[in-house]
This record gives sequence, structure tokens and C-alpha cells, in this order.
Amino acid sequence: MAARRTRRKSARRSRAPKTLNLGGIAESALIANAVTQGFFNGNLQEFIGTSNLAPGQITARELLSGITGGSFGTQVKGGMAPGGYQLTVGSPFGQTIRSNLTNNGAAMVGQLILIPAGFKVFTKLTRKPRSTMNKALKMSGLPMRV
Repeated sequence: MAARRTRRKSARRSRAPKTLNLGGIAESALIANAVTQGFFNGNLQEFIGTSNLAPGQITARELLSGITGGSFGTQVKGGMAPGGYQLTVGSPFGQTIRSNLTNNGAAMVGQLILIPAGFKVFTKLTRKPRSTMNKALKMSGLPMRV
């Protein structure tokens, strides 16, 4: 059998510089917001970190706490017991997630369908001005796209 002939790769490859797509970041943030609202009963900002929680709301800190042996943020603060002790009433993590999905699941699914479709339409409709803006950003040397 004859040996294969392979094409020699050029020693120098031209590569486009990495750029940051602002539209992609906005779309990702909106999708993440929809998911955190659906599963954890709070928007993205509240999920990332807040101390004032509504019942059934879970934050990233509490998720990490649950993974390391805590309560997964399912402890709901109650009233004061005699002697000044704080009463807590908890519900299992799965039950809290199920309750959140029951309350927010339909809205989350709708957003997960409509957000990418909306961005696709927006991208098509604004192709010309975005192209001009991207050329200007490229000439200015900023590593980002719109």
C-alpha cells in the first residue's frame, strides 16, 4: 500500500482576535435570569447574593451550603420561641424546587423559548447598524462586538 500524501501545514496561521459579543452576554443573562426565577424563585441578582430572602427562595450561597452539608436554603425563618431562640421550619430541597417550578415553570419555559427567538429576530433586523458599529469597534481596537 502506498503511503498517504499529506499536505504540509503552514508554519504560521492567521487567527482572528478573540472578541466579546455584548449581544450574546445579554441573551445569556436573560436566559440565566429565567432559569433562576423558575427553579430558585429569585432573579439572577438575588440568586448571586442577597440576604433578604422570601420563603421558598434559594441563593447560590445556600446551594453551595447544601452541597457541603447545610440545608440547601430550605430553612424558613419563623417566630421567636420562649427563651429567645429562633424557630425554623424547613421543607425538603426537592419539595421547594417543585413548588417553585409549579409557580414559575410556565413563565420560565415561555421565556426560554421567546428570548432566543427574539434575539434572532433582533439580530436580523439590526444587521446593518450592528455591522457599522462592529467595524468602528474593530478600528478602535476594542475587543468586543455588538
